[in-house]
Amino acid sequence: MLSQAPAAPDPTGSPTPAAPRTNTPGGPIRCVSIDVEEYFQIEAAHQTVGREHWDDWPSRVRRNMDLLLDLFDRTGCRATFFFLGSVAERHPDLARRCVDLGHEVASHGSMHDRLHRLTPETMRQDVTGCKRLLEDQTGGAVLGYRSPSWSLTRDTAWGVEVLAEAGFKYDASVYPVRHPAYGVPEAPDRPYYLCGVEGGARILEVPPLTWRVMSRNLPVAGGGYFRLLPKSLMMRGLSQAAAQGRPGVLYFHRWEFDPDMPRLPLNLTGRVRTYTGLRSARAGLEKVLRSFDGWSTIGGRLNEIERLAESAGVFTLRRRAAA
Repeated sequence: MLSQAPAAPDPTGSPTPAAPRTNTPGGPIRCVSIDVEEYFQIEAAHQTVGREHWDDWPSRVRRNMDLLLDLFDRTGCRATFFFLGSVAERHPDLARRCVDLGHEVASHGSMHDRLHRLTPETMRQDVTGCKRLLEDQTGGAVLGYRSPSWSLTRDTAWGVEVLAEAGFKYDASVYPVRHPAYGVPEAPDRPYYLCGVEGGARILEVPPLTWRVMSRNLPVAGGGYFRLLPKSLMMRGLSQAAAQGRPGVLYFHRWEFDPDMPRLPLNLTGRVRTYTGLRSARAGLEKVLRSFDGWSTIGGRLNEIERLAESAGVFTLRRRAAA
């Protein structure tokens, strides 16, 4: 439920603005974000590679972080890195290195547990532990959070209260698309304030990029969609977002740029989603970065994002149950 909804986008999917354009001082807001997790921590391997076996697989984080940091340096991009606490513990210098290079460090939780497998109390321990660790390593405040596998949904609406209590300034977990495992298709496609339940705590929500076509949001922000679908769809989404005055927030996983990583015991669907397009991912990302300018961290444009959210209103995941 959105207390003040923007006008509906053009059903043709053209870049004609769907709402009055909100000019931002720094031009269109475009952000790249990276989920920093090990390849064996992905949700597709949850049933086959248990946590007790993680140490059996070699870490590949450092190699691919080097690759991404070099790419961002060459293209003048500043990115937001959502670190898993377990990765930061194993590689205690990486978060600080990102900050020293002008990037933002945010939280992805501690152990890559979908919120559906947590309770409010265990989530509180998960996110506060990761936030504290990253702040100790970087010497700065951690402003943002992204739930593993987009798992902040209507079923886990209680998580909003946990994030607000933990002191996060923004969340980047709600994907406004229809998907069997995640997503809130009714949620806005632009920044807004998110409430878990009516009258409860709220937090600034920064959704990933979608491309609006025929009254439906298509997921074009990154991940498997980036590797499996034509790159032109992401380009169209970015152009439409700029025309409509909403941010274009992309997301990728560090392991998506590692075609030589060891293969996990996944089912057919998991193998297709995980390993398709790995060899072309780096060149594809570089093409996108060079096709648009002004790439910044989410935190670096937070004041402008907050102003956009104030005009969008408040979206509530669940109504408060009647007494």
